[in-house]
Amino acid sequence: MLFCVALMSVGASAQEYYEEEEEGAKAGDWAIGLNLGMGFGGIPTVVNHDITEGYVNFGLVPKVQYYVTDAFRPEISFSYFIENKRQSFWDINLNFHYLFHMKYGIYIYPIIGATFQHYHYDYAKDSATRAVLEAGGINFKGNDWHFGLNAGAGVQYDITSNLYANLEMKYQYVKDYGRGVLQLGIGYRF
Repeated sequence: MLFCVALMSVGASAQEYYEEEEEGAKAGDWAIGLNLGMGFGGIPTVVNHDITEGYVNFGLVPKVQYYVTDAFRPEISFSYFIENKRQSFWDINLNFHYLFHMKYGIYIYPIIGATFQHYHYDYAKDSATRAVLEAGGINFKGNDWHFGLNAGAGVQYDITSNLYANLEMKYQYVKDYGRGVLQLGIGYRF
């Protein structure tokens, strides 16, 4: 109940802000933020001694944005996904957003960009998994580096003139390692 009251008060203050002054980002503004990410799919793994396509892991995504115009912003981000099933993952992304203002501080935007990924896996300690991977022609230990493309969409809600929340969904098109990434975050514009 307290959460609902707090959420309604944030929405009410944001609505009052937008009724008084319709402001958003301006050309030349910078923003920093942090997203919580969930990556899924694309990377071969072993479940019950069978090779499957993909797994889920969670991570943190710090980001920096620059507003070239009021609506166009490039973004650079670094994602680190914690180890899951003896696999860890990080990437560096350069994405471009074009914000379409809807109403009351809500924006939607397409995401297009590039990614550089590093994927680390180590099944050396698990002999049964190692045997399944070797039989399937997959290395049981290694580091892979890949370039690829990002495409997706996001929605942003301006809580105040400087603070915003966002939700993004994108797919990273990388040969043999493509995966979806869902992110929920917060940013501060200055």
